[in-house]
Amino acid sequence: MQYGWMGTTLEIDLTERTIEKRETDPDLTRLYLGGKGVNARIFWERFSPEVEPFSPESPLIIDTCILTGTMVPAANRGVITFKSPVNGHLMHSAMGGFWPAEIKHAGYDTIIIRGKSPAPVYLWINNDDIQLRDAAHLWGKGTPDTMQAIQEELENDKVHIACIGPAGENKCYAAGIESSVGAGASRAGPGAIMGDKNLKAIAAYGTRDVRVAKPQRLVELCEEIMERSGPL
Repeated sequence: MQYGWMGTTLEIDLTERTIEKRETDPDLTRLYLGGKGVNARIFWERFSPEVEPFSPESPLIIDTCILTGTMVPAANRGVITFKSPVNGHLMHSAMGGFWPAEIKHAGYDTIIIRGKSPAPVYLWINNDDIQLRDAAHLWGKGTPDTMQAIQEELENDKVHIACIGPAGENKCYAAGIESSVGAGASRAGPGAIMGDKNLKAIAAYGTRDVRVAKPQRLVELCEEIMERSGPL
């Protein structure tokens, strides 16, 4: 396994309600270091460029980046790639906050979601336990209420959640995906794609560490970064 990566990719088919775990391609992570590069390559190799944004075959690809889940300041990022309903182009929308790191700590580098659920669901990632759970009771709720309801349902306030509100459910082209205060992905309408797929939220909780090659040197570099950044 490469340093900085967990070694596993999740593939979710909402139509068939199947969940598969595959080995992350080390060539992709070596060449592109995660994020936009990995997502674009996956789309290029596996999906038609002619696919319509609101087609069940239109994917939602989520990738963490090489430093996500480590102690490096400001490095916890996730990139969501999709065919935009705004312009029909392949677009990327990035998100910070705790949610991308939680996916990494659960053991996953990339999540590939395709298909369309016949009824509202949310994806629950809890280390090795992956579930598609009913979300009918969450449909119509705004994002803060959705996050609170899922944490209460799972009885875990350390779960981090990315979700849509009524705008995404109604496929508003400007709909974003929200995770926490100041953390969301809204460029080019990714929330509308989740809404079309009847995917209300993705909740993640993990307890694994991200392996780094030289932990002590990383600590020293992070301290240097913080010193140069000055007081917050």
